[in-house]
Amino acid sequence: MRSIAANIRSLTLAIAVAFLATSVGVGYWTLVASSELSSDPFNPRLVAAVRDRPRGAIVDSTGGVLAESVRTPDGYVRRYTTPSLSQVVGYASFTYGTAGIEAAYADSLIGQDPADPIAVWRARYLGERESPGSVVLGIVPRVQQAAAAALGNRRGAIVALDPRSGAIIASVSFPGYDANRIVDPATERLAWKEVNGDPGRPLIDRARDGLYAPGSTFKLVTGSAAIESGVDPNAKLRVDDPWQADRSWGDYYVRSSSQAHGDYTMADAYRLSENIYFAQIGLRIGGDKLAEYAGRFGVGSAPGSDLAAAAGQLSSTGSLGRPTLVADTAYGQGELLVSPLRMALVAAAIGRGGIMPTPHYALEVRDAAGNTIRTVAPGPSGQVVSPQTAAAITQMLVGAVSGPGAFAYGAKIPGVNVAGKTGSAENPAGAPHGWFVGFAPAEAPVVAVAVIIENTPNGGLDAAPVGGRVMAAALGR
Repeated sequence: MRSIAANIRSLTLAIAVAFLATSVGVGYWTLVASSELSSDPFNPRLVAAVRDRPRGAIVDSTGGVLAESVRTPDGYVRRYTTPSLSQVVGYASFTYGTAGIEAAYADSLIGQDPADPIAVWRARYLGERESPGSVVLGIVPRVQQAAAAALGNRRGAIVALDPRSGAIIASVSFPGYDANRIVDPATERLAWKEVNGDPGRPLIDRARDGLYAPGSTFKLVTGSAAIESGVDPNAKLRVDDPWQADRSWGDYYVRSSSQAHGDYTMADAYRLSENIYFAQIGLRIGGDKLAEYAGRFGVGSAPGSDLAAAAGQLSSTGSLGRPTLVADTAYGQGELLVSPLRMALVAAAIGRGGIMPTPHYALEVRDAAGNTIRTVAPGPSGQVVSPQTAAAITQMLVGAVSGPGAFAYGAKIPGVNVAGKTGSAENPAGAPHGWFVGFAPAEAPVVAVAVIIENTPNGGLDAAPVGGRVMAAALGR
């Protein structure tokens, strides 16, 4: 029989081990996983705060209220003012959790911003909560209004950003939804059923999560890769429709949108959106080089914004192993998938001398007194092409808007040099999607934009004028 002393030692050891395990667990959840828990839209601490006390306001760049808490018999309920920003601002529901900015800045909106660790500590361990402040977005009301009006009720998306800082100044995705119905206890269950059953998938932000073939807008990447690989943009290439590199391609041909026959420079090919030209230079530089430059521009990677965004893909395998796939990809088809946000960043990088900005929706977090707690300014993500290459592409994109017979003429703004490119992307599920990407003023841009309108056959006639209206609003015209 074991002695009493031995039993006591065993019990003491068991208690010590249990205490150590508990301490390690508490330490993990407090120090290591706290940020993960904080970002969880169904974290009970955050969701309960929706009803028990007011959340901070979400405001635009001018201070206009986009979301605020109002007291009701059921507790505090959020009120949203701008339907065209439904997927960006999101919702904060006691039943369905949070989304959008309401989720990404959930801690900030209950007075526990990570930049104020004392407030976080006091709230978690002393139960002393700071009054909530506000989150300021980069949204510029006049640009947002212009984007919403220009897109109207056409299914698609528009995103505009400041290429100097990466701040998102407008974002529209249609169809959208009424966040007020999702957070109202009287309508939430029906509203939730409706939005989840809608075939238009209104909960998805097409601007950052919609993935599409970019069509001819991808030629910004192909042209950049070609110039930096030694291709002379002023040398002429013969274009004859239909075209194939050799007979091993069988029944596959690259087609010209204008059934072209003639000699083209790169500027001509941008202005007239000539697929055969870009297919040829894509094959000349090779799949590995084209894939390298697609990667430089972020294709296949998430944009790294404060709101999660889709990564897209270069191809189903991440490489370009077949000549026909290289040719297809060079003019924006193949297996390419990108978001409008990614293509706005591609345009912004060209306009900013080859420097890719990091996108962000928020500008700063403020406390209840209006003092800045944290500035959101991630800085550029890197130099993706040389300033000389970016300048050469910019000049050709100006011609693609204002040159003779330019396909993107609809984006013209009187008195402003606009750089832009249209695209009509094949869609296996139906009619093509119409694209426009661009920036203005071309010599020192303050706005870059990407527009996609689903199931419209002509980016030049449909998407380019939309892009022009959004850029004009950003320029105050």
